[in-house]
Amino acid sequence: MYDHVAFAFLLSAIVGASVATWLLVRNDPNRPGFAFGLFMLVMAFWSVTHVGTLSSTTLRWVLLFTQLSYLSVVFTPITWLAFVLSYTGRGDWLSIRRIVVLSTVPVVTLVFVFTTPRHSLFYASVTLVETGGHQVLVTTPGPWHVVNVAYSYTLLAIATGVLVRSALTTNRLYRRQSAVLIACAIAPWLVNALYHIGVRPIPASDPTPLVFTLVGVPLGVVVLRTDLAAFVPVAHERVFRTLDDPVLVVRPDGRILDTNDRARSILGDGRPLEGASASEVLPEDLLEDGTLRSTFDGVVCSIPIDGERHRYLARRRDVAPARETESPGTIVSLTDVTVQMNQHDALERKHGALRTQTEKLEAKNEQLERLASIVSHDLTTPLATGESLLHLVRADLDDPEPELEQSLDDLETVHERLREFSEALPRLARESTDVDSPTECDLRTVAEAAWDVVATGELTLVVESTCTISGDPHRLQQAFENLFQNAVEHGSTVSRSSPPGRSADPDTPGGTPSALGFTGTRSNAPSGGASSRTDVTTVRVGTLDPEADSSGFYVEDDGRGIPVNQRKHLLEFGVGTGSGAGYGLAIVRTVVEAHGWSLEVTGSADGGARFEVLGPG
Repeated sequence: MYDHVAFAFLLSAIVGASVATWLLVRNDPNRPGFAFGLFMLVMAFWSVTHVGTLSSTTLRWVLLFTQLSYLSVVFTPITWLAFVLSYTGRGDWLSIRRIVVLSTVPVVTLVFVFTTPRHSLFYASVTLVETGGHQVLVTTPGPWHVVNVAYSYTLLAIATGVLVRSALTTNRLYRRQSAVLIACAIAPWLVNALYHIGVRPIPASDPTPLVFTLVGVPLGVVVLRTDLAAFVPVAHERVFRTLDDPVLVVRPDGRILDTNDRARSILGDGRPLEGASASEVLPEDLLEDGTLRSTFDGVVCSIPIDGERHRYLARRRDVAPARETESPGTIVSLTDVTVQMNQHDALERKHGALRTQTEKLEAKNEQLERLASIVSHDLTTPLATGESLLHLVRADLDDPEPELEQSLDDLETVHERLREFSEALPRLARESTDVDSPTECDLRTVAEAAWDVVATGELTLVVESTCTISGDPHRLQQAFENLFQNAVEHGSTVSRSSPPGRSADPDTPGGTPSALGFTGTRSNAPSGGASSRTDVTTVRVGTLDPEADSSGFYVEDDGRGIPVNQRKHLLEFGVGTGSGAGYGLAIVRTVVEAHGWSLEVTGSADGGARFEVLGPG
């Protein structure tokens, strides 16, 4: 039987050493897998000493191999604790000073074990007894033996408790891995405890290294699939490893703990980055004084790839921000925003060009307004002089000839036209500038406000439908005022007899209709042909498409209308529907075009005039 047991321990040593080598080679010294590899190496040595004990026949050799086995026995709790702390993200707790303190009892134990023949502190007695045809070492524990067992089980209990707690508090998605981990952790120590209380299926042989070898393979797999304090699911390779964005896990000491494939490709030219310093891999934008910046979120950094500069949005997140102690690590993620940043830069350049163009247009508009004001001002003096001279001529003539009287009347008319032009010129320049900051306006509100300003007499306003307009409310109201005044002037008796105290022209209190009331010089008022009606009674305002919001609107009346042959030139400067200067409708057109719209003249269903504003908003 003992030959089979020796073979089992030999096989256990080979398997344990293989697993240990695999883990030690595969993992960085700071990774949990490396710590577990050291633990499995201790288990393999323990199995080897059992092979020597079972193969020896003299007290000297049996005792020697038993003493050598304590090299594994006393350091098993420490290596197990080191693995657990590293596995649960507490590896920084194991400083050199603490390891020395923890090793004090094991070192003293080894001294007592190897000096057993000289005292009875560890073994009170040592004898070799034949059992089943095999020499078995029988010992009586001494006082320090009890101390060593108590100390070892204390460390083992603490470490295993931390590991089990971590497994139980892990996300429920990883229950299977948690169950495997707990079973693998508890089973060997349960067997070891049974051995110490006297339950020994194999006399003189502690089965603990055998059991650890059996559970070491699945436990090693679980360890390798671990990321800090959480158990990595099966989807780890498909999600973390294959992310298009580079992701790195950095330890508190600035060393890189883990990376995905994209990070290796971009930052390491395909080589592994684990164990390297983050300051040697990450861009300078993420570093401060040669180390990783303490905080950054949304920092744009530049990384050269295949000769081109790519820009990444970097974010830093602590692995366990809720922990009271220092976080076990930091996750650095890089999101490629090269396309978005290039588009942003292109838009900024376009915006810059537009701002420059707008500034130039504003300067030209200001220059145009100044020029118009200067021309208007410069015309005032000669006009006043001419009017004064005309007045003197009339005063000197007692009974002028009819021809001369007509000439003087014509000259006076010319002066009136020039003065009207002079007064309208700054307004034309101002209204022709583009609308820079449009606001939302209600069609009904603007129309009714304009209606309240114009002297409309007994005319009626009907708003058939409304919409939202994006524009300059003041200039829109002025356009409506001019359109309403045009309806009054070209067909209503109000133009011939305004109520006392209120003029037909809102800008000329108590006076006659001004030049901005849309009376003309090049065309006379229409005399029939459009409709049998002569007076406007109703003015209607509405949207061109009642089901749409701001597709266009109209202003129409039920007066005598405008002949078709006059509509084409009606919106030109100096062309009107009556005896005025003809700037009113031209100003309406400039206001409409300043909003980016268009103005058309047509006829209403009642035969009156209709003005359509197309494409607002």
